[in-house]
Amino acid sequence: MQKLQSKLVRPSNKYFFDDGAKNGKIFSVDVKEFDSYYHDSGKRVALNTKVEFIKPNGEFFYLYYAPTITWSEKGKFLKMLHDLDVVPAEGEELDINALVGMNVTATIENVERDNVVYSNIVRIQKRGTSTQAKAQKEEDSEMMKQLFDVDDIDFGDM
Repeated sequence: MQKLQSKLVRPSNKYFFDDGAKNGKIFSVDVKEFDSYYHDSGKRVALNTKVEFIKPNGEFFYLYYAPTITWSEKGKFLKMLHDLDVVPAEGEELDINALVGMNVTATIENVERDNVVYSNIVRIQKRGTSTQAKAQKEEDSEMMKQLFDVDDIDFGDM
């Protein structure tokens, strides 16, 4: 007969990243109303962006970034749109569903409150693929090689 455990360990449901840049993917985006001490109405409307990360053990982990929706150049919302390269022209629409699935780099900062550490996203940027950058460097390198390859220059008519 199998003996039952007499002690159980409650696992921590809190996981946090080290500070710094982490690669992730935008999992969902929605417009959400939050309570706010800083707005006369007592509410703020934000773009609630859920970012998916993969822990070292392969499990998924999610953090949110929710900048207040304002078209001010000084606001976090417009800065995020610039960083994601999705700023619409004046009078044009932004389809927030088009952001879902975008590969991003999120800058993480940790804060401690009541002896609990919380990971917060402070910036989200579109992540380019390294193969694009590598191909561009190789193409630039080949152009420079051709430009400075003096064996191909005919100095005979000078």
